[in-house]
Amino acid sequence: MTRGIIDDRAFDTLGRAGSRWVLENHEGVALRPTVEAELLRLEITGAHGANWHGELRYTPFAVAVGDVFELGFEARAERAFTFSVWLGQRDAPHASLVEEEDRFQGQWMTPEWQKFRHRWRAVAAEGKARLNFALGQIDNVVEIRNVGLSVRGNAAST
Repeated sequence: MTRGIIDDRAFDTLGRAGSRWVLENHEGVALRPTVEAELLRLEITGAHGANWHGELRYTPFAVAVGDVFELGFEARAERAFTFSVWLGQRDAPHASLVEEEDRFQGQWMTPEWQKFRHRWRAVAAEGKARLNFALGQIDNVVEIRNVGLSVRGNAAST
């Protein structure tokens, strides 16, 4: 059984009360969003080298041990940089819900549109999980579109 997690692929609710899309800023990094024609454009300023200082999150949703998640999205950046996307707890201690070797990390985002795909198997359960794009490494302009996250059955039953 396949079930889609993201119910706002066009980022229409970003910035509104109750939106599952959330921007998180730390240590002086600012993310300024613009949404147009189902494209999210983020102007990132004040970066200090730590990618987690600027985050785009989709939260909350439930995760069970053994759930298999498939992520797909398209992205480009004005300046090439490495970024990560992970599946973890929304609240402290913000732990990852997948094995370290299964994390989506150190990927290059370039000025050309790229399609990214990743698959995770959850090793921990969480009632308030988050999909987290860590984008605050450098001052940049990042564009993201067509984000889809689906849970495709449970590895324990496949």
